[in-house]
Amino acid sequence: MIVAVLTGCGGSGVDENKPIEQITAEAAEMGKAELRNVVNQYEGLITEKRDELKKLEAQIKELPISELMGKKAKKIKAQTKDLTTSMSKLKDQLAVYARQLSSTAE
Repeated sequence: MIVAVLTGCGGSGVDENKPIEQITAEAAEMGKAELRNVVNQYEGLITEKRDELKKLEAQIKELPISELMGKKAKKIKAQTKDLTTSMSKLKDQLAVYARQLSSTAE
């Protein structure tokens, strides 16, 4: 499950690795309804990743002190870092679409 969340965006059409310049150009071509749809997709995806991040943080808290430097903890910490990075990219992209949506009069 975590692998699916980390490697893609669930087939939603969201590409977190797309350059901001490209997103800006695409957003400028979209109508208000399409922008609203894209914003909703991003918000849903960010919420999913935030929920997954909370689960990983709970797993870390449940580990005994003796395991905090072990393989399992390192794996969870790496997954947490990946999710945090992914969420940051998605939030940056969401901001572009949201800005375009707020400035679009249709």
